[in-house]
Amino acid sequence: HKDPTPYLSYIRHLQRNQPPRSTIERFGAGYQDYLQSPLQPLTDNLESITYEVFEKDPIKYDWYERAIAAALRDWRALDKPRSGLEVTQGADNDDYINENSDGKGRVVIAVVGAGRGPLVKRALRAAETTGVPIELWAVEKNPNAYVVLQRHNEEDWDFQVSVVKSDMRSWAGPTLPNNTNGKVDILISELLGSFADNELSPECLDGVQHVLSADAISIPASYTAHLTPIAAPRLHADIRGRAAADPLAWETPYVVMLHQIDYLSTTASSSSTSPDKNDSAAVPDVQTAWRFAHPLRAPVLQQSQTRRGGSAVGGGGGAVGGDGANEHNARFCRLRFCCREPGVLHGLAGYFETVLYEGSEATVELSTNPVTMAAKSRDMISWFPIFFPLK
Repeated sequence: HKDPTPYLSYIRHLQRNQPPRSTIERFGAGYQDYLQSPLQPLTDNLESITYEVFEKDPIKYDWYERAIAAALRDWRALDKPRSGLEVTQGADNDDYINENSDGKGRVVIAVVGAGRGPLVKRALRAAETTGVPIELWAVEKNPNAYVVLQRHNEEDWDFQVSVVKSDMRSWAGPTLPNNTNGKVDILISELLGSFADNELSPECLDGVQHVLSADAISIPASYTAHLTPIAAPRLHADIRGRAAADPLAWETPYVVMLHQIDYLSTTASSSSTSPDKNDSAAVPDVQTAWRFAHPLRAPVLQQSQTRRGGSAVGGGGGAVGGDGANEHNARFCRLRFCCREPGVLHGLAGYFETVLYEGSEATVELSTNPVTMAAKSRDMISWFPIFFPLK
């Protein structure tokens, strides 16, 4: 018989046969083009629900565990010095006995900004997988998260972790039996914001670097910020509506799951074989703005410490204000984008890439850059892009 509503039937057919939504699409439902102010974890104590959302990420913590395990295997293979004391059967503190002990001491790991402990859990698992004995410290300033860490340590981690309530920058380091402070071999953190350094990761990690040993490494080891121009009329209209009540609306960078946008600067995909440029797949031209690496080189850190307090020896103040102690973290860039088609520029979309660890086995990376995310960390949901609006 003849279908009385063929168009409606076809639309229903398309609806029934849609491809399954990706992880990021399922997670981001309701957040598309919704403007949010970036978190300020250094200033504010995050709520438990915020930690819970981050901990649902199916990729980030798996990649961190891979990075920690690779670092431990390399540490053993290179026979690098270990800052932790050897603990064997019959020691006073049986909680730290490690059956995999190789007589060379323990690798000291510190998770700074530990939150509710997802990275602590992954560090313990990496140590178990690799068989490398570790001494693990968790440092957290949020009193609510600190209580959760204590409970995990008692109920889940068998008191294998030393939990410290402190701002990482004022932490003196691991406490030794003689009440002096030892050093850290591997420093682990998850302080990155949507634009890499916008949640003060460089300043925090510089501030805790005094606890590191001579051969210490940081996970992440480096990170870069990236930009591309976009047309985003919906976001522009939203910010214009806010500007009447908020004079800083145009000066605020927003975290947002970009949806109804158009990339203004694109390049043809190198994988395309079509001779017609209109048929070739276009990818956004996302360019690198700047880079940070940790641990900081010793001469740079020494210069920063000399400048602190406005010392004339250190330069007598900073070119960008203050005493100059943070001058080494100042960044600027000039980028040139080619826009092949006309369009209205409403702002810049910002992303980041980070190298968690680069060793003998492989390089472990995370990315929110739309050009590289699929290859480096597909389905990661912890970070949305950042949007810098233009008035």
